[in-house]
Amino acid sequence: MNNIKTIVFDLYNTLIEIKKSNHFFLKLFKSSQDGFGLDASSYLQLVMKNDLNKLRTLLPLEFSNLYDERLNDLTNELESVIIYTEVIDVLRDLKQNFRIFLISNLASPYKEPVFNNNLDHYFEKMIFSCDYGYLKPNDKIFKEIEKITNNEPSEILMIGDSFKSDIIGARNMKWNYLKINRTTPISKGYEIQDLREIKKHIAQPKLH
Repeated sequence: MNNIKTIVFDLYNTLIEIKKSNHFFLKLFKSSQDGFGLDASSYLQLVMKNDLNKLRTLLPLEFSNLYDERLNDLTNELESVIIYTEVIDVLRDLKQNFRIFLISNLASPYKEPVFNNNLDHYFEKMIFSCDYGYLKPNDKIFKEIEKITNNEPSEILMIGDSFKSDIIGARNMKWNYLKINRTTPISKGYEIQDLREIKKHIAQPKLH
């Protein structure tokens, strides 16, 4: 990976973590009378592809009522978010030599910790599924980066924790990729345990 110009990060479980997760939106679904007329997968996709105002119009009134009733649960979840210890130093360092972007699959309230922790200052652009209407690994959300940068696929590096969303998505785009794996022993050549290892990989031949 000697010619990397752009580095794209995932957000949750890559840069930040919810320490007290209560799966807020899934609990709303389970508390509803009939799942708001949807199966769980369709509902969660809808939640991550639309902002909150749009969701209130797309889903039955019961959704808005449950959301407002249980807002404290969401607040507690968001207030429990922590930044992994190495993140700020790594982003500050990489920003000196690379274009830095963020792509995240999330429901719109989960953008909040990015701004509360001033992480937005490190990214040239942040692409959230709830604003764009597409989820990783859909090519369309990745192509936004290529449009902005005019980089070749070989000049882009994706870093995330999800094999399905981040690694498969990057592989489909013919980007370079590293999978952050903070919880289990490293078993693949493209895995890292700590974001400080990125620099080591950038100096090595391409991973694929």
